[in-house]
Amino acid sequence: MKAPSVLVGATLAVLLVGAGALRAQYNVIPTPVTPSAPPPSGNKDAGKSEPEEGKIVGLPIARQNGHWLGLAIEEGNFKLRFYDQHKKPEKPDVARATARWSPVGIKSADLHTVLNPEGDGMVLRGPQFVAPPLTFKVFLTLLSTDDKVVETFVVDAPGP
Repeated sequence: MKAPSVLVGATLAVLLVGAGALRAQYNVIPTPVTPSAPPPSGNKDAGKSEPEEGKIVGLPIARQNGHWLGLAIEEGNFKLRFYDQHKKPEKPDVARATARWSPVGIKSADLHTVLNPEGDGMVLRGPQFVAPPLTFKVFLTLLSTDDKVVETFVVDAPGP
């Protein structure tokens, strides 16, 4: 009868050793926790985030003062919108603008239009119809109230 008890003892030993190996696989090893450093006290903007960028309608044109223009052709007319440095809409800082272009198919003629404030004054719109195809350069001039040139741009047509 000693043989069965030795066999049982050996079986129990194998089971305990195997269980110990399984338990070792699932033991959680503690990882050292490093304390997070507080933000420097001299930084005023630590809790503030950058303002979200807006979206420019039409062709984005960077201005010298860090602001933006958006030139679009909507309903067959040039529309010019003004944006601040974060690309948020703002009121125009000029009285009007002019646009000059040479459409495809007209070899000897340049077309011109004057873009004046429309509606609430947030958009400058030209009355001249702009016919497709829209593959030409636009010579854009921003004018002050006394018709002095503020800025000029040469850009490719913004497309439909």
